Amino acid sequence: MKDLRLEMDGGVATLLIDRPQARNALATQTMRELDESLGSIQESGARVLVIRGAGDRAFCAGGDLKELEHMRSETDAAEMAHAMRATLDRIPQLRLPVIAALNGDALGGGAELALACDFRVAASHARIGFAQVALGLIPAWGASERLAALVGRGRALYMLLSGATMSATEAKELGLVEAVYSSDSFDAGVNELTKTIAAAPAPALAGIKAAVNAVRPHHHPELADATISAFAKTWADPAHWEAVARMERQRRNR
Repeated sequence: MKDLRLEMDGGVATLLIDRPQARNALATQTMRELDESLGSIQESGARVLVIRGAGDRAFCAGGDLKELEHMRSETDAAEMAHAMRATLDRIPQLRLPVIAALNGDALGGGAELALACDFRVAASHARIGFAQVALGLIPAWGASERLAALVGRGRALYMLLSGATMSATEAKELGLVEAVYSSDSFDAGVNELTKTIAAAPAPALAGIKAAVNAVRPHHHPELADATISAFAKTWADPAHWEAVARMERQRRNR
């Protein structure tokens, strides 16, 4: 794979987003590789899957807007969103637990990816935020429903409408993150956790995940069409691309 690396250590599979030049943002190639990896991971023999970013700056900075800016029509935006939402909907359907290890910032679409995982752990320097509103967009990959199920309607609306970026500690207090490790012990903490989980029999892991999902499933494919239609309209709106241009100017002027 070009943008992802799959590492195996006993029963632990680690899928790294390896695009440091773009803060591990998701290009179309990255999205395809993620879908292919999730489609085949069950056959790898892994008992737990960790998704993380390479390095320590970013888990995933969202969609790579420089790479995606050629997709300006509603049709193109809807096709991309349908594909990526279907990819993230694979995660709760996998029989093994999937952990988002936030080695750095998870923003926008990166926060959506983290939220689709079964649970999240974070380095103390990591931040998480749903910044889509600042670009005139709405989350298209299922985050609105997952977030409301996780933290409640009011908190979900606060996070999505304000676009606030939260520290790892704040995210833990709000229920977005289950554990925060100091930055210098993050890798060791993730390794210890995943080894503990992987030591359990695979049927037990699968059964626990299935039982929890039955009580409160975190994916709602029946809501996808309306959400993606609304996203596609905001994507094609000139206001979105004006916001992207402003963001790029601000970055250059820093």
